[in-house]
Amino acid sequence: MTDPTCSLPTQSSSGQSLFWNWIDQHVQRLAVELIQMALEQLLRQQLQADWNQRTAQRQGRRNGYRPRTLMTPHGVLTLRVPRPRRGPFDPALIFQRYQRRLTQVERLLRRAYLLGVSTRDTAALAEQLFGGVLSHQTISHLNHWLDEQWVQWRRQPIAPIYPVVYIDGMHVNRLGEDRTVLLVTGRRADGQMEVLGLGLSRGEECRTLLADLRQRGLEHVQMFVSDESAAIRSALEQVYPEVLWQHCVFHRLAQLRKDIGATPDRDRMLGQAACLFRCPSRLAALDAAGLWRQRWQPIHPAAVDHFLEGFCDSVNFYELPMTWWKRVRTNNPLERFIRTLRQRLRPMGCFYDDAAIERAVFGQLLRRHKIKVTHKT
Repeated sequence: MTDPTCSLPTQSSSGQSLFWNWIDQHVQRLAVELIQMALEQLLRQQLQADWNQRTAQRQGRRNGYRPRTLMTPHGVLTLRVPRPRRGPFDPALIFQRYQRRLTQVERLLRRAYLLGVSTRDTAALAEQLFGGVLSHQTISHLNHWLDEQWVQWRRQPIAPIYPVVYIDGMHVNRLGEDRTVLLVTGRRADGQMEVLGLGLSRGEECRTLLADLRQRGLEHVQMFVSDESAAIRSALEQVYPEVLWQHCVFHRLAQLRKDIGATPDRDRMLGQAACLFRCPSRLAALDAAGLWRQRWQPIHPAAVDHFLEGFCDSVNFYELPMTWWKRVRTNNPLERFIRTLRQRLRPMGCFYDDAAIERAVFGQLLRRHKIKVTHKT
């Protein structure tokens, strides 16, 4: 055991740092001694005899030691594992036979990855915390537990309890060719929103993803909400032709602002356009849109024509009960979540392949409780 009477480090300009380094060294030394004692006790129980003890119950003989290292929360410890002459020695009570890191260490490294730290930065963090050297490939391998969770989640049946479904995508950097991550979220009658599907594509092509969701049970949808993406609209017409599509009001107004340009009457024109989506009914909104056209057509004809093109698709939310209007006018709930997700993925840099992207995105969804799983995670 460590001698409690050993001298403290001398005072210096970095005395506090020296003191805690001294503490770490003694804690590591104490941890090694305790582990060695436990290993000797395990071997003693297996052999049913102590050193040089001859008894009728003896089950074998000792055969020296083998060195090994173990990364622990106290640092990397160098141990001497005893060996029996015949048969294996199982130290599973302390660590597995080929284990190089304790579960607590791996859990911390996985947590760092889910917080948005890249694999290389996580490896550097492990070196600072525990003193051991890990490669970024090792960190990536530690997070492969997400792959099994991902496969099981994407096969789970979906309950038909989502009257409104949002669709949107985000750009992700990938080695060789970039990808678009498509997210499909559903809002239940109680207002809670959950992620129902996740897919990768080279654009916003989501027909395969929507077909898979329908096969898994996504039925009784009353409205889909998305931006003006032609790929999303085409996929909806093929997979859910009977469901209404709501063109996001925010995107329509943002495009109008861009079309108007920096003119003195831009804010007034935009304010009146936004009021079109706060009318008491669909018919009233269409009548107000006609008056708005008469007011601004002579001043900004191109912007007005572009804004009113397909205007009926942006007032489909009136087909739902009034309590839903505010929540389905725009795709902003999913947009806000994607903004947060993008902030978490940006520090991870460029992904090596599609599996790495799926693993990272799924890990963030799991961490933020945006998915429901029926198994232990």
